[in-house]
Amino acid sequence: MHNLNICKIYMLHRVFPFENNKLFPNENMKITPEFLEKFIIDAKEKGYEFISMDELSQILKYKTTVSKKIVMTLDDGYKDNYTHAYPIFKKYNVPFLIYITTKFPDKKAILWWYNLEELVICNNEISLNNSSYFKCFSEEEKINTFMKIREIIMNLDQKNLYDELNNLFNLYSIDWYKYSKLLTLDWNEILELSNDSLCTIGGHTVNHFVLSKLNKDEIINEINLANKTITNFIKKDVKHFAYPFGDKNSCGKKEFDVVKELKLLTATTTISGHARHGENIYELRRLMLCEGNYIENTNS
Repeated sequence: MHNLNICKIYMLHRVFPFENNKLFPNENMKITPEFLEKFIIDAKEKGYEFISMDELSQILKYKTTVSKKIVMTLDDGYKDNYTHAYPIFKKYNVPFLIYITTKFPDKKAILWWYNLEELVICNNEISLNNSSYFKCFSEEEKINTFMKIREIIMNLDQKNLYDELNNLFNLYSIDWYKYSKLLTLDWNEILELSNDSLCTIGGHTVNHFVLSKLNKDEIINEINLANKTITNFIKKDVKHFAYPFGDKNSCGKKEFDVVKELKLLTATTTISGHARHGENIYELRRLMLCEGNYIENTNS
C-alpha cells in the first residue's frame, strides 16, 4: 500500500529578520534566517530528505512509494530569497524553487499589502472613497483594519488595479511601486540563482492578480507571458507554477483546468495539506512554514 502522505511541500515568502512596529499579517509571511537554518538541521536529523519539485513531479507521476521527503518553495521573488535564504540552502545543499511574478524584477509590481501596512501604521483613522471608515488606534484595531481593507482590495478590478487603488485611497498620496523597488529580486539575481542546480525558477504570473477575477484568456496570458519572459532571460523552460494568493477564493476548477491545458508539470496552491498520490498535480497543497513551526509526525 502506498504511503499517501508522500511529501511535504513547504511554502515561504520572505526570509528576513523580524521588524518592530510592523503588522502581523505581513510579518507572518517571514521566517528568520536563524529559524530556516534550524528547520533544515532539524529535518535532516529526523531523517527527512530535501528534494526538488522536478523529483516530486516524477514521484507523483509514477506513484513511487517514498517517505520523509520535503520540497522547499518560495513565492513572488523577494530580494531576501537571494541575500538571506540562498546562502543557507547552499550551505546545506537543499534544493529550492522560487516562483517569480515577473513584475517584481521589472520593479513594476504593486505590493499593495506593504503600502496598506504603512498607511495603517501611520494613521489612527482611515477613510476610503467607498465611504468605509476605520478607527485604528490600537495594534488590534490596526490588524483588523488591515484585514478588512485587504478584503476590499482583493475584490477590486484586477485588470485596472492601479487606477482602482488610487480611486479607493484618493485621500492619500501613495507610491504604489515603492516596495517593488525596495524588496524584490532583480533579473541578474534571478539569473545567478537559476545557474545553480539547487535552484528551480517557477512561474507566478505577470502581475500577481487574483486569477479567479480573470477570464480564461486573461489567465492564459498572465501565465504564458510571465513564463516566456523568465525563459527568455534564464534560458530554461518554466515547468512549475504557483497560483497567486492560492486560496479557495483565488483559484478553483476553472484555474486548475487552464493550467492543465498549458501542460506544466505541477502547480501549487496555498491550501494546507500534503502532496499525495492520485491527487490533481495542478492543485498541490502546501504547508506554510512559520517561525517555531517545527516538523512533527515524522512517520508521515
